[in-house]
Amino acid sequence: MQIKIVERHGAASGALRGYVVEKTQALSRFFDRIISVDVVLSVEKERQIADFHAHLTHRKLIKAHEETSDMYASIDKAIDVLKRQLVKYKDVLLDTRTGIPSQEIAAPFAGREHKEIVRVDTFLQKPMTPEEAALQLEELDRAFLVFVSSETGQVGIIYHRRDGHYGLIEPRW
Repeated sequence: MQIKIVERHGAASGALRGYVVEKTQALSRFFDRIISVDVVLSVEKERQIADFHAHLTHRKLIKAHEETSDMYASIDKAIDVLKRQLVKYKDVLLDTRTGIPSQEIAAPFAGREHKEIVRVDTFLQKPMTPEEAALQLEELDRAFLVFVSSETGQVGIIYHRRDGHYGLIEPRW
């Protein structure tokens, strides 16, 4: 994560810059896809203003603007706002990817050993024939590929077999 700090109408001390870097780097615990953070620290008479602009993947931008009479308090408040926004955005991403509210996902697994879904991949592709899917599988260098068949309109799974050929799984309803 890149952190860019700009001061307006005053010079920030090394301790203040270090404080901003430390607090900003801690944001990666809440959301790991932060590309860069732009920080503007400005002083206008007795107002100490901290502006944060966090650039996330998929061109998502979240902002926090706080002003108090103490620069450290302004930074802390702005970081808290960013934390809340990052957690909220992460929850929205998880809900839209699965299509199920996160409470309903956890309910069937209550009382069992908890295992997390650590990665969710979403691919939007055009319907294709099994032959096209095999070519796509080779390009992606994956073990299997889920696709929509242009012939049947149903979901199919193509995978590498141990003998070097391809296997095709087609559901029957």
